[in-house]
Parts: sequence; C-alpha cells; structure tokens
Amino acid sequence: MPNIILVSAVYPPEPVVSAQMSRDLANHLAHRGARVTVLCPFPSRPIGADYSQFSPGAQRQVDYEDGVTVVRLPSFRSPQSGLLPRMRESLSFGRQVGRYLKQQTAAVDVLYANTWPMFSQFLIARRCAQLGIPLVLHVQDIYPEALRDKLPRWGWGTVGPAGKVLDQWIARQAARVVVISENMQRTYREDRRIPAACVTMIHNWQDEERFASLPSRTEACSRYGVSPNRFSFVYLGNIGPVAGVDLLIRTFAQARINNAQLLIIGGGSARVASEELTRRLGAEHIVFISDPDARQVPVLQSMAHICLLPIKRGAGMSSIPSKLPAYLFSAKPVLATVDAESDTARTILDAGCGWVEEPENVAALTHRMRKASQLTGAELDHLGQRGRAYGLRHLSKAQGVRKLAEAILSAPPCQPMN
Repeated sequence: MPNIILVSAVYPPEPVVSAQMSRDLANHLAHRGARVTVLCPFPSRPIGADYSQFSPGAQRQVDYEDGVTVVRLPSFRSPQSGLLPRMRESLSFGRQVGRYLKQQTAAVDVLYANTWPMFSQFLIARRCAQLGIPLVLHVQDIYPEALRDKLPRWGWGTVGPAGKVLDQWIARQAARVVVISENMQRTYREDRRIPAACVTMIHNWQDEERFASLPSRTEACSRYGVSPNRFSFVYLGNIGPVAGVDLLIRTFAQARINNAQLLIIGGGSARVASEELTRRLGAEHIVFISDPDARQVPVLQSMAHICLLPIKRGAGMSSIPSKLPAYLFSAKPVLATVDAESDTARTILDAGCGWVEEPENVAALTHRMRKASQLTGAELDHLGQRGRAYGLRHLSKAQGVRKLAEAILSAPPCQPMN
C-alpha cells in the first residue's frame, strides 16, 4: 500500500476548481488502495464564504473524509489579491508543509504538490530533496512570467531572470512535472530545460457528471430572477485583474444589442470596480450575480445563450482557464478574447464551438457579439454540442484523474539536479 501525501493550496469546501481536482485525485488514489494524506490550509476562498465550522488557530486540524486523512495546517491565508500578502501566504504554507514532513516517521512513497508559487514550491521541493521523497509537481501557471504585467518594467528586469532560475531549480528537484497545456510543456522542456521524460501534460478537468442533467434556460433564469426573454451573454468566474471583465462591460454598453443582457457571475478583487464602471457608463441590462456554491455552476451557465471568456493580452498564454471545460460541458458556444497562439484559442477552434477574437479589442468584440446574437437557437445548439463532445473526449474527470494518478504512481526516478 503506497503512502502518498497530497499537498493542495486549496481544498473543499472551497469551490475552486483546483480544490475539487485535489479531492477527486485523493479519492481516486484511496479507492485504488493507497494510503492518502492531504495537507492543505484552512479554507478562505472565495472572500465572504461562510467557513464558521472551522476554527483556524495555532494547531492543525485532522479530519477523515472518504478514506482520506485531511490535515489542515495553520498557515497565513490571503484570499484578497495583493502581491505581498500572496507572497506571505505562499511562504507560510510552504513552511508548514515542511515542518509536517520533517516530523513524519513513516516512509513517504511520493509527494504530489499543487501549491502556491514560488516560495511554497521552493520550500516543499527543498524538503523533499532533503528527505529523499519523490516529488510530483503540478504547475497551474508559469512563474515568474505570470507576474510580468503586475510589475513595473524595472521590477521585471530584476525579478524575471532571478525567478526563472528559481523556477528551473524547483522543477529540477521533481521526479515529474505535470503541466496543463502544450505551451507550458514547451516552456519547461525548452526554456527550463527539464528532461522530456520528466514533463507530463494533463489538462485540468471538470466533473462532467455535474452537467449531465441541466435545467431549462427558463427554469434557471427563474431561480436567479433573470429575464428569460433576453438574449444572454454570460461570464462566470473570478472577477480579477487579468479576467478582462471591464472589456465585456465596455463592449456590451457600446454594442447596444437589441433585447440582450450581460450576466456577470462571481466575485473577486475587481468586482466593485466593475460595478462602478457599469454605473459610470450608464450601461443597462448588465446584471451581477453572486453564488459561491460551486454545485450551482451548471444551473448558472444554463442561463446563457453564449458564454464569454475574456483574458488580458499575454495573460492566457500558458494555461487553459478552468471555466472553459465547464462552458463546454454546459453545451454553450464560447466567445473568447485571447491570444491567438494560446492553448485556449486552439481548444475553441479545434472543438469548433465558438469564436476567438483579439484581446482588449472593443471594436472586434462588439462586431462578434452583434453577429453571434443573430444566430438561431438551432445554430447555437449545434455549436454547443460540438463543444460538449470535445470536452468529453479531452477534458473529462474520468480521463484526467486517471492520467494524473498514473503520473503520480509511476513517477520516473529522475535524479534531482542541483
């Protein structure tokens, strides 16, 4: 019986896709006979969620869930966006994981880490190297490149080169690096110079069974007090600095599409600014909806005629947003504004389930939204069904969790390179 430790920066009841994936993985490994221990922080996301059943303090909390031991560590948490608090969060969680590992007496066969970049990754990789624990590192976004647009030019000139050296060192300590897109795979093989045998690409997944029985659009709109008679563009996800929700608001206000509405569903650091922008523009028929219950995502997306996926220029080059599989499983056409070379653009075009426009181009998006709103119900349904079929072939939980489990259980004995 292999003894496996799963380190996850988020974990249910947090309704974050990475949290759901970690639980899927833990349960799958436990059902295959592994002894599984999950190390995670106390829940904190999204902002405003009620986690009163937990009592974060100076002590660990141990629970047993479906054959899995879940150890919540008393690390600093920062659900609010901010570079310095997030750095502290990463550092704190990494230290707590390191202390836990140092205190273990039972041999650990493999450690899987889906954790905060880059300090948490560094501390965990260093501890695994010290203790001789094989490490499988799951990378959700490439750092320091993901910081490029958040730093001044002089800051990037200092942080960029040093960060790449650190990221390369972290990756070289791993027996296997799991990435979520082809562009990320190329970066680790060619730029970070990680041996090809140690880099595995596995797409993030959504549980397709959650989308197997969807309510009618009229019923879904009724649940949330939304007009079912208007053509609905829907954005569902984090309203953060790289999400591009401001582009949607400006475009919808300018497009003035007859009998249409824009539904913006979610929370995040840029939500208040987005609501203020809507008021300042005097934009009508833009509705903000909050529902932190991840189980309601299929219902919320059922209100859509078209799902929107905006990403700031350059921000979506290294990963596929977790909302894309959910959009596909909801059988909705997808209109994205992303870099043409991104994996997201490639997925939408390969699936034939929607449209890809240039990021941050209001004129192009306005034209596309107007044209798309003129499609018939049958045409929209055809696009949506093509997306669902593609999602089932490539982005399903059934395939993803099996592939990730195999990557962990068969991690190659690559020697750490110092």
